[in-house]
Amino acid sequence: KQSEAEIKKRVMRLLDLVQLGFLADRYPAQLSGGQRQRIALARALAVEPRVLLLDEPFGALDAKVRKELRRWLRTLHDELHITSIFVTHDQEEALEVADQIVVMNKGNIEQIGTPREVYETPATPFVFDFLGQANRFEGEHQDGVIQLGSDRIHLPHLSQAPQGKIVAFARPNDLLLHTTPQQNSIQAQFVREIWIAGRVLVELQDPQGRSIEITLSPEQAKVHQLQPNQNVWLQAANLHLFAQDALSA
Repeated sequence: KQSEAEIKKRVMRLLDLVQLGFLADRYPAQLSGGQRQRIALARALAVEPRVLLLDEPFGALDAKVRKELRRWLRTLHDELHITSIFVTHDQEEALEVADQIVVMNKGNIEQIGTPREVYETPATPFVFDFLGQANRFEGEHQDGVIQLGSDRIHLPHLSQAPQGKIVAFARPNDLLLHTTPQQNSIQAQFVREIWIAGRVLVELQDPQGRSIEITLSPEQAKVHQLQPNQNVWLQAANLHLFAQDALSA
């Protein structure tokens, strides 16, 4: 059995590890939500586990505190060199914290890979749609020629992609906006723009009435000066094709 002095020394070491040594004399009710989460982690580390399971640890916290704790946890993890399983429905949280991501759907594994791998080369439509914003277009593909509604796009580098009826996905930042007609483009109409901390989310609508979202820098948005119902043309810097059958797989 450890002495009281040894226990106190160990408690202080754990508090210092989670950067809360200065709050050693506080009661739980006197701590903020973020501080309580750090204390909970310190208690879990007290038994020196070989594997640490974190199940939605930041779910009840506001966005700013969550972001701060994510970065702190990533740094702490690197210092401790402990294996952690982090369960979350927050895609940004997973991409920022993880070394490896396991994307699950109804109890089945859809893809395992690094954050960059699962984001840039999603294995299934579910993974693409789950990790970040996704624009979805239905159409047909034949030898690098993609028909999306009334728009025909020639993309020879995709000639080996699934043929026939397909679903194409594009991230908002992978669609390039033009205010004049362009070859290999998708036509749409401007609906509105939303300014969000360093970027502008632009809402568009295609001729079939489907919503499309793209992102612009504030500088680009100021240059374009888009007006409601203005026609625009989108070129895809990156397009992912999946067989339509894959949606029900």
